[in-house]
Amino acid sequence: MALKRGGPALAVLLVSWAVLGPCGLEGAEPGALGKAESPQCPAVCTCGHEDYSDELSVFCSSRNLTRLPDGIPDGARALWLDGNNFSSIPAAAFQNLSGLGFLNLQGSGLAGLEPRALLGLHNLHHLHLERNQLRGLAAHTFLHTPGLASLGLGNNLLGRVDEGLFRGLSGLWDLNLGWNSLAVLPDAAFQGLAGLRELVLAGNKLAYLQPALFCGLGELRELDLSRNALRSVKANVFVKLPKLQKLYLDHNLIAAVAPGAFLGLRALRWLDLSHNRLGGLLEDTFPGLLGLHVLRLSHNAIAGLRPRTFKDLHFLEELRLDHNRVRQLPGQAFEGLGQLEVLTLNDNQIQEIEAGAFLGLLSVAVMNLSGNCLRALPEQAFQGLGRLHSLHLERSCLGRIRPHAFAGLSGLRRLFLRDNGIVAVEDQGLQGLAELLELDLTANRLAHLPGQLFQGLGKLEYLLLAGNRLAALSADALRPLRRVFWLDVSHNRLEALPEDVLAPLGQLRYLNLRNNSLRTFVPRAPGLERLWLEGNPWDCGCPLRALRALALQQPDVVPRCERGAGRRP
Repeated sequence: MALKRGGPALAVLLVSWAVLGPCGLEGAEPGALGKAESPQCPAVCTCGHEDYSDELSVFCSSRNLTRLPDGIPDGARALWLDGNNFSSIPAAAFQNLSGLGFLNLQGSGLAGLEPRALLGLHNLHHLHLERNQLRGLAAHTFLHTPGLASLGLGNNLLGRVDEGLFRGLSGLWDLNLGWNSLAVLPDAAFQGLAGLRELVLAGNKLAYLQPALFCGLGELRELDLSRNALRSVKANVFVKLPKLQKLYLDHNLIAAVAPGAFLGLRALRWLDLSHNRLGGLLEDTFPGLLGLHVLRLSHNAIAGLRPRTFKDLHFLEELRLDHNRVRQLPGQAFEGLGQLEVLTLNDNQIQEIEAGAFLGLLSVAVMNLSGNCLRALPEQAFQGLGRLHSLHLERSCLGRIRPHAFAGLSGLRRLFLRDNGIVAVEDQGLQGLAELLELDLTANRLAHLPGQLFQGLGKLEYLLLAGNRLAALSADALRPLRRVFWLDVSHNRLEALPEDVLAPLGQLRYLNLRNNSLRTFVPRAPGLERLWLEGNPWDCGCPLRALRALALQQPDVVPRCERGAGRRP
């Protein structure tokens, strides 16, 4: 299985690309090879040189081989043996290929490697053994490949890693042990890997990490421990990883994080603790993470947020707390997060937002509060969020929008209020949203649009009112919307649409009138590009003549499937 994360692995792959040319790791063919094939090439393989070098690549992928082919040229630089049916590799199988820099044995049915199978490959830089049936490797398996930069052992059946297995691989940058059956790792499992940049242990059965496990990995930049069976994060486990930038602990069983568990990770930029069992966060959960940019805590069981929990995360840009059990947002809940740009709190159980809950969030651009049960928005709830441009409040039990509900959101561009059961937007309920471009009120219970509802929304471009109970639209309500070019009033109860109603909408381009109770309609929007009409009980007599003419003269505006919509026999 391919690595799911980026990082140093990408750099290694780019090195491979530069050395070997633009061929994939599996089933590659030398389509870009320019020179004549080597006469020494095994009959079952394809050989060639790169256009820009004299380095020889040998392609024996997916040839149904049960043993290594004879006659592989001594000067081969890259050898592709993936997708075959080897059960094992015998000792000294590659001893005459001392110049080999790349060896791909992915998905080749390997159940074992002889301890001396890699003898002679002292120039090998990249070894891929993923997707085999390897259950264990002898302690000195890689003794003969001291130049390895990347080693792929993912998607095997490894149940153990013996101490000393990687001894001598001081130049290894990328080690993938993901998606095996590792339940326990010895203290010295990674001893000698002083240059390691990326370590993947995802998809194993690890339940415990001992403090000594990662000692000596001072150059590590990325550590993936996702999808294991970890139940807690102990103190001092990561303290010797001063250069770590990304730490993935998601999809475990973590119920507790020890105070100061992340001390020492001064270079950490990305921390993922999502999909665990965390019930709460302490004030000393994240001290020292001064450089953290992304913190993911979604899909846990966090029931509340304490003030100052995130106080040290001054450079945090993304905080995900969605799909938890938070019931209340206290004042100063997000103190210190002056650089935060994305905050997700959707699908919690939030019923109350205290005054000052969002104070200090000077840079937030996207906030998601959907899927809670707020019932009402307190006055000044969003005060200070002048840079917010997208606010999600879908499925939030909002019955009414009260006056000044969005005060302080002077820069808001998109407001999503669908699926709330809103029966009314009171006077000045949308006041202060002069920069709003998109307003979504779909699937509510609005039966009437007050004449001053959209006052001040002169920049609005998208207005979505589908799925309400509107029986009529008034010209007064729509008059301020001179820049609207998308209007959706489908699935309402409109019985008539007088000619003057749409007259103020000089920029209207897309109009959806599906599934109403309209019998006639005279189109008065000269720039209309698309009109949806189906699901109305049209009177196909003279009153519909103008609409029929539009359909005939501009067939692109009224789709063919719409023209007969609602016609009675």
